[in-house]
Amino acid sequence: MKTIWTVFGAGAAAAALALGLAGSAGATMPKTLSITTSGKGGSWFAVGSRVIREVEKANPGLVTQVQTGGGLTNLRKIQAGQADIGMTFAFAAPMAYNAVAPFKKKHDKLTYLGVLFPGYLQIVTKKASNITKFEDLFDKRISAGKIGWGGELMFRLMLNVYGMDYDKIRAKGGVINHVGTAQSTQMMRDGNMDAIVSGGSPPSHPKFAELALTTKIDLLSIGDAGLGRIFNAYPSFVKATMPADPYKGVKGGFRTIGGAVILVAKKSLSDEAAYRIVKAFYSNLDGIKKDMKQLREANAKDALTGNKGLPLHPGAARYYKEVGLTN
Repeated sequence: MKTIWTVFGAGAAAAALALGLAGSAGATMPKTLSITTSGKGGSWFAVGSRVIREVEKANPGLVTQVQTGGGLTNLRKIQAGQADIGMTFAFAAPMAYNAVAPFKKKHDKLTYLGVLFPGYLQIVTKKASNITKFEDLFDKRISAGKIGWGGELMFRLMLNVYGMDYDKIRAKGGVINHVGTAQSTQMMRDGNMDAIVSGGSPPSHPKFAELALTTKIDLLSIGDAGLGRIFNAYPSFVKATMPADPYKGVKGGFRTIGGAVILVAKKSLSDEAAYRIVKAFYSNLDGIKKDMKQLREANAKDALTGNKGLPLHPGAARYYKEVGLTN
């Protein structure tokens, strides 16, 4: 079995094309398959790697690649043909498909495959920073996530509700960092970060669980009044409840912003490939969940619940019909 684990940086498009990642139509299974995820070390990177590994195991000889990306970046990469499949937010995919800001053109080459897991907006704070409400962030050192990450967009939209933006935070003495999860947690561990914004995180993000072992952290509850303002401004955001006790010394159980993390594919991906991808993941989900705590809330019966307006890929539709999720 031949595997290539590659983290794409600049020049990803040229590299992808050179490796022949374009999908094929009909029943043909391609020789190569790429998935675009999150920053290396993030929960999405781990989940995406496991998804494509399951597909690889079921298809000996398949060459696979794992790319770094983000919730918004992945949609743009799939539209451009730079990846075959990718992870994103259920709320973001229809925005791209219909050219809703920040997307400037219709991403009409996107198709839906399935839900990977329910995600949550998590704002991890250092207890010593004394952040007890959303407004306390406005003069703090914040990791907002990388540009192109869905959580970063969510945070900017939330700031808008409060009449704030990055420039106003900087004017108050705060700092905005656009770094990945691994670097953010290390900066908090070193005393150089007060808060980390993470959108679409599983209930137990491995990096935050690791951070909690060495640093006293908390999860910020925005409160019902603040959430009411945010949901009124952005009705596409999904209401959720953070599970209890997600990390050592951290209490959950409060209302937050949630939503499904989904898997999408380029339209030209062959029907056979789409069928085998969703089958490899969902038919082995029970075993995967035993290995990956971040997927503990994943459920095969919810596979179609994250589709908010994308066309369902015909290959995926075939699998869902076989297992009785569609007629």
